[in-house]
Amino acid sequence: MNREPLLANMLSNLQTELIVADYNCCGTEWRDLDYTPDYSKFYWIREGEGWLKIGNDEYAPIPGQLVLMPEGITQSYSAISDRPYLKYWCHFSLKAGGINLFQLLRFPHVVTVQDPERLDALFGDLLHHSRSDKVYAHMMAKSKLTELIAHFIEHIDLNDVSVLNMPAMEKMTAILAYIDAHIEENMTIQDLAGIACMHPNYFIRFFKQQLGVPPIQYITRKKMDKAKEQLIGSSSTITMIADQLGFGDLFYFSRQFKKHTGLTPTEYRRQHAVHAPL
Repeated sequence: MNREPLLANMLSNLQTELIVADYNCCGTEWRDLDYTPDYSKFYWIREGEGWLKIGNDEYAPIPGQLVLMPEGITQSYSAISDRPYLKYWCHFSLKAGGINLFQLLRFPHVVTVQDPERLDALFGDLLHHSRSDKVYAHMMAKSKLTELIAHFIEHIDLNDVSVLNMPAMEKMTAILAYIDAHIEENMTIQDLAGIACMHPNYFIRFFKQQLGVPPIQYITRKKMDKAKEQLIGSSSTITMIADQLGFGDLFYFSRQFKKHTGLTPTEYRRQHAVHAPL
């Protein structure tokens, strides 16, 4: 089963929230045992040594390693010498469809970063914006947190990502494959619910929990992506493209396209024709 398309869709619809961030040196008394936080944490280790336990796994991260400590998992930490950690850290929440992402997927907890300067800069920007009183500061802090999460995922092997609910993953994989194969047709909730062997009402909730968006919104977005490809890569008229994608009403198609791109189909085709390579 190819999990990457589903993982990509889940990650593209994440809801992130930064709670707090800082950069400091832990004291030799730094210690807490067997607690279960309702927030997730990143530790970016710069100096020193210490001990962590995440679930049943124990670690002694070293400088240059980025540690993910997911919410909802029992954890412990402690200094182990007179050289406690100097680290950047942040607390955050990460949800897909309103559900804690780490209830759906299990990620590796520790990665070794190959470009520490980039991570120093990311955390530096994160701290700067989290402490700023500018009206746009919260948005910037969230964008840096999202970039930090992407950086973490960039450094892991996706084969090491475990699905905690494999039956749900298999159903979603089949549903997304069906949508891709039938994107030029008018799919109904009943069609998709039948593939998942679910009642339509339950299916809608299930789909949104897994991907963060309702199924109709997801299908419309995929149709608009296909329309963009055809507007750039074919000579088909806009009416033909609308018909091919199951839109009998050209005005409705154009309205949906502008809603997703900010341009009408004609403007989009003209814009990309202007910027096409000679």
